[in-house]
Order: sequence, then structure tokens, then C-alpha cells
Amino acid sequence: MKMVWRTMGVGATAVVLGAPLSAHAQSSVQLYGTVDGGIRYQTNAAKGGGTVVTMNSNGYYSSNKLDFRGKEDLGDGWNAHFLLESGFNLGNGAYDNTTGTEFNRQAFVGIGNAKYGSIDLGRQYTIAHDIISIYDPFNFHFTPIIPLTVAADGTRDNNDVKYKNTFGPLLFELDNSFGGVAGDFSSGAGRAVGVSYGAGPAGFGGVYGHRNLLSGASYAGDSYYMVGGSYRIGPVRLSGGFMSEDLQSPGAPHQVTNNGFGGLSWRLSPALEFRGGYYQTAVSNDKASRRGLSVLSLAYLLSKRTTLYSEVDYSSYRHAVVSTLNPAGMSSQTAVTVGIDHLF
Repeated sequence: MKMVWRTMGVGATAVVLGAPLSAHAQSSVQLYGTVDGGIRYQTNAAKGGGTVVTMNSNGYYSSNKLDFRGKEDLGDGWNAHFLLESGFNLGNGAYDNTTGTEFNRQAFVGIGNAKYGSIDLGRQYTIAHDIISIYDPFNFHFTPIIPLTVAADGTRDNNDVKYKNTFGPLLFELDNSFGGVAGDFSSGAGRAVGVSYGAGPAGFGGVYGHRNLLSGASYAGDSYYMVGGSYRIGPVRLSGGFMSEDLQSPGAPHQVTNNGFGGLSWRLSPALEFRGGYYQTAVSNDKASRRGLSVLSLAYLLSKRTTLYSEVDYSSYRHAVVSTLNPAGMSSQTAVTVGIDHLF
């Protein structure tokens, strides 16, 4: 049996620092990612009206990203792994964030086992993001347009420890993100649990999470829950869900944000897929009150890696006033996007 020895010294002198370690399969490191270029036309893009045409995005159909993934076989079904993921804007080549964070999308390391699950440490997607992606009719395509990513309980958590395992048809996730506030374990921290169950054509899942967010000079409690379901009929998959976030900031109006969504994906042929969905967002203390978004898309697969896509979306607002929910202050907006998405 091949042995690996840890040694130190000069010349022929060697000191064994530990017991012999059995050699297993070699480590593997992958470089992969997505390059997505699209052109988007939108009406009523600014206060007072006006259209805009742009391709300055972080990716429409998929997010532009560069990934470094590594994995080492430790034997007996165990592995060590890591992921470093950086996002970029194809239009100008810059990072897809304003802070210059290199690995802003994900950056974690962990240990896993096919039977016992995995534990990962670092910057990771929230559990809400993981579960919502299963029941979103668009499967998190067109994330700059569809509101579910920003509604995913923060999208990503820093300083996060996440446990994930699959028990037959049941996916289970549990995490804790540390706030790092001296003398206070809860401030700045977050905790969540999520499950998703799929059997035959049907599936359902849910998430509950609670965070303590910095609001001004103090921390505010933020509670979140989400439920979703899906059902497949031949080449058509129906899916949808509901999520609610309750933010209670001291000295600020109580804010409740509700998101309801539903739609379908339809594989018309091996190379052609249609998706359609409706997304409604209501914010209790927003002047616009409510936004409704209808989206239709058609994607044509030139290969397993390259997709041509198109979509049209229509947004309407209950109140045509400038607000966080309605930045342009218009009663409605219409947009069309076309582009190409390539995986490498």
C-alpha cells in the first residue's frame, strides 16, 4: 500500500510528524462558469417616462460568473470540497457589485458524505434561495427581472455554517450565520431551516428563518417563511409559492413584505422550452403598495452549453408614485429581452 509521510529535517534526517495516511483518489479542481449577453428594451424606465435600451447587466437568463470548485476524496465516502465564485458584468467587465468584493457570490469550504450530508463554512446562499429555486417556474432564470432572488431572505449569508442532506425524496437544510458582535450572539446573526419533498409528479417544501439586521444604530428582528409546491403533467411542470418577511425596526414603521408567485415550464421539444409566470409583491409601508409582474420566455438550446433566449415582461403598480418598489414612479412598464447564454 502506498503511504504518505510528513517529514522535516535536513539531508537524510526525517522526523515523522504523524501516522501514515492512506492515499486516496487525487484531488480535482474545476474552472467553469457562465457568460450571458443580452439586450433589453424597457418603456417608462425613468420618472416622467422614456425608454432605455441596454446590455449592461450581470446576465439576464443566467448570472455571469467564474467558479473555482475543488474536491478531494478522503475515503470511506467522505470528501473535502470548496467553491469560490465571482460574478461579473459582461457589458463593462467590472465586478457585479459596488464594493469590489472578489468572490461576492459564494466562497465556502466544507466536508461531505453521501450518506451523512455536508457541512460548509463561508459565504453561501440562504436556505430560502435554495428552496425557492425548486418551485420558481423560471428556476431562477432572469433573476434581474424576477423578484424572487432579492426576496430570498437576504440571498446570501456571510460567516455561515450550513448542513445539507438528502434522505431519499426529502431534502433537509439547516444553517446559522454568525453576527460577530462582541457580547451578543444574536445581533447580526441569522438562522434558518428548510425542507423539500418530491415524490412522483408532486413536490412541496418550506422554509423558516430569523435574522437580526442592523437598522440604524440598533438591530431589528426579521422573520421569514416560505411555502411552495409543484406538479408535473407530462412535459408541463406547474409550480408556485408564497413567502412573507416581517421586519420590525425600532423607531421605523413596521414592514411586512409578501411575495406570491406561480406559473409553468413546458418542454415543447428537446431543444425548445417555454416558461410563463406571475409574481406579485406587496410591501406594507411602500407608497406604491403593490407590484404585479407577468413574464413569458422562450429558450432554444443550440447545444447542451449554449442557449438563445427571449422574454417579454409587463409590470403594473397599484400607485404610480416614486418608491422603493416603483423607482420610476410609473403606473406600468413593458420590456423585451433577447440574448445568448453560454456555459463553459
